[in-house]
Amino acid sequence: MIVREQVPLSELTTFKVGGLARFVCECESLEDVAEAINFAQSQNLPFTVLGEGSNVLARDQNYEGVVLLMYMQGTSYRDEGDQVLVTAGAGVSWDGLVSEAVERVLWGLENLAGIPGTVGASPVQNIGAYGAELQTLFVSANVFDAHTKTWSSYDRNDCQFAYRDSVFKRNRSLVIGEVTLKLSNVGTPQLGYSDLRTLVQEGKTLTTPRTIAENVRQVRSHKFPDLVQHGTAGSFFKNPIIEPELFASLCSQYGAMPSYPAVGGIKIPLAFILDHILGLRGYREGKVSLFGNQPLVLVADRGATAADIDAFANAIAKKVFGATGIVIEREVQTM
Repeated sequence: MIVREQVPLSELTTFKVGGLARFVCECESLEDVAEAINFAQSQNLPFTVLGEGSNVLARDQNYEGVVLLMYMQGTSYRDEGDQVLVTAGAGVSWDGLVSEAVERVLWGLENLAGIPGTVGASPVQNIGAYGAELQTLFVSANVFDAHTKTWSSYDRNDCQFAYRDSVFKRNRSLVIGEVTLKLSNVGTPQLGYSDLRTLVQEGKTLTTPRTIAENVRQVRSHKFPDLVQHGTAGSFFKNPIIEPELFASLCSQYGAMPSYPAVGGIKIPLAFILDHILGLRGYREGKVSLFGNQPLVLVADRGATAADIDAFANAIAKKVFGATGIVIEREVQTM
């Protein structure tokens, strides 16, 4: 395990902001994870876990704790009839895993192509996109509990998955070392999402995991800024789930709105509200703006601070509440 001191969090997160981390432990094995947590506890310091830092807003203040950088690699496949179990280390690139799976003509991950981050971070957010969600593929995770100092297997029920939520998001003492997913040798294209339906109508052939993944990446490349060029964490807010009565009221006030059935109510695209109701596509305050091609994405220019991003996000939330009565939640986590 490599330990570094006074490391800029702006170098470890895609928003490219933040103070210094007191210590950073580079974890390349499960043993390194236990060692890093023991190190943090011996120093009486808190710890936090980062993969690629693509869903994190690091505060401007220094982080007086230990950051565990998850570098564990390794991927294995096990056939079970038409099903294939794939186990990957927490540090494996998520999109790299998607690419490997579709090249093997395995179904399940294709709609989740192009999502930045690592495999270990995917259950934390219960990542989802284009009509797919991680929990439907999830089998288990190898999890270290910082309190008991033990590794154990968490199944789907243990993870308490919800929309962009899980037990790992609420209990930071749990650290994911490996993830196992169930893919399939046979499958049917899931093309119910509007962007994918449009591609089919335009004549695109979306009949294999690879062609679907390639086109999903192309769609994402238009909707999301380049992480190399811009400070961003992708979609900053969750799409709200509201009660049918409020949905009916908003439709009466603003006209027909896109919607999707969801547990607990009706899910509506926040981008629609930001764009078509509030006219905020491309809206800017100082060095922070809503991305012109996808207003759900916050973009920070060079020189922006975490405080700038936080204030901007609060202002957007206030505008949404004022127009719709909806309290929106952040998808991005603050550290």
